[in-house]
Amino acid sequence: MGPGDYHKESGQNGPQLDSSPSSLKVITANGDLILEYVAGDSAATTSHKWQVASKLLASNSPYFQALLDPTKFSEGRQFNAQKESWSETQIQDVASHHTLPTVTLPSVRPTNMCGEDAIELFLRILCLDSIGETERNVFEHELKVQPTSLIARMIDLADSFNSPRIVRNVLRRIGYAYGKAKPALFARFNAGLLSMREDRVRQTIFISTFLDDSRVSRLMTHTLAVVGSRFWINGLEDPEEEDLRWKYLPNGIEVTKPCPRPEEIYYRRQCVLNTITDLQAHFLRIYGGMEDDSAKPSRANRSLGAAFMTSAPALLHSRQFHCRGGFNNASQCDLFQLGQMVRFFSMRAKTIFFGSTLINPDFSATPEDEYTVGESNDQSTGPSLVITAIIASLKQYPDYPIDEAHTGCGIRRRIMPALECVEKFVWDDRGLLGISPASDSVSESTSSRWIPWADLLTRKHMADVSFARVTAVYYPSAPSKNQVTRSTPQEELCRLLFTAARRDWSAAGSN
Repeated sequence: MGPGDYHKESGQNGPQLDSSPSSLKVITANGDLILEYVAGDSAATTSHKWQVASKLLASNSPYFQALLDPTKFSEGRQFNAQKESWSETQIQDVASHHTLPTVTLPSVRPTNMCGEDAIELFLRILCLDSIGETERNVFEHELKVQPTSLIARMIDLADSFNSPRIVRNVLRRIGYAYGKAKPALFARFNAGLLSMREDRVRQTIFISTFLDDSRVSRLMTHTLAVVGSRFWINGLEDPEEEDLRWKYLPNGIEVTKPCPRPEEIYYRRQCVLNTITDLQAHFLRIYGGMEDDSAKPSRANRSLGAAFMTSAPALLHSRQFHCRGGFNNASQCDLFQLGQMVRFFSMRAKTIFFGSTLINPDFSATPEDEYTVGESNDQSTGPSLVITAIIASLKQYPDYPIDEAHTGCGIRRRIMPALECVEKFVWDDRGLLGISPASDSVSESTSSRWIPWADLLTRKHMADVSFARVTAVYYPSAPSKNQVTRSTPQEELCRLLFTAARRDWSAAGSN
């Protein structure tokens, strides 16, 4: 959007000011221009004015360069005419400030959403070369510890005004600290990052992406993938036009419309949750007798009627029980463990639920204004959204024995190594689920680009999990070849585990 577009939307007359005098803030002492911003609605408006240097604005901002150009816009012609008239008077006292040429900033989405504090900070950066060294050092020291909410809004404004370069250079040079954060907080992924508010997490991602700070971007996108988002509770949502950009992260990280595939952070989070779900389903299947690889016919010998030609006694005889005791009541032991699994996963961990395939979710026999006795709308009873909390909950699974002779027949000894394998990748201090997006304005080499996980799924693979680690990866083209070596990076093992078409959990724990 160019300067002309902004002023077309704001109108020529503009909103009416209130009767109270507007305070003038001097950014450049010998500035030759007053920028005015009128904030508020039709009922109450407030005027903000800043004295700035037009040459610095034009040299550091393409937007202001075009706006103040007398050959392009009426604002530029009026400014130059007023400037010549003011120069001829040669008034040097304080009262001359009120006679300086004035240009009004448009009251549109970028300025209204970002606010006058972000506008002032943006103008101070544009006019930074107009102040002395001592004052400049003080300003840069204060800028370094400004909260992420202000810096994120200022970056959004600078981008809207087509002036990101000067802002990026200044923030990089001073080493912006992401809102008084301790350096150790962003050194490695840790529990402290999980306790941050979602807004601050998003603002930090937005700022680090803008500054091409790959380390912070990776850690914070990993954090968002682990804790989840309030915008993802009901599935993917498209951004609202009036929202600030950090609420729906750009550059293919989260925004849906420019990307034909799911957002990358959401996609990676769902891959982890699908893996945890697959682990639970594995034990429900084997203890429920719904999966027995030894009884399955090979693909070459499989026929349409093979399942119907096998008698029930043969299936019962071929079924492998998971009771460690090997007693005659092994079948009852497995069924007992199956029931305890269903109870724990559905009622304590709340990671599975049971429903009916016969019910139309859009049909309700009860009027909307009525409710069933005992029914509650309290969402606090639902499962945790934080992946680390989900894993910690599942690790509380006790060892349920049907009697004293069946100690250790449950899944605890077998599910713990698998959970530790998943947990190892989630808690890795390098942020293995994170991404390091590069700024659109910076040319990037092929090696520095982040690649979406979905783009790497050219071949369906199977992962073996044993002794709390990924021990093998098999591809259809080479089913007998072990694809995992000691030199395989942890980032690659993380992706291979969470994006596998199938996982062999049978070797995760000993019988």
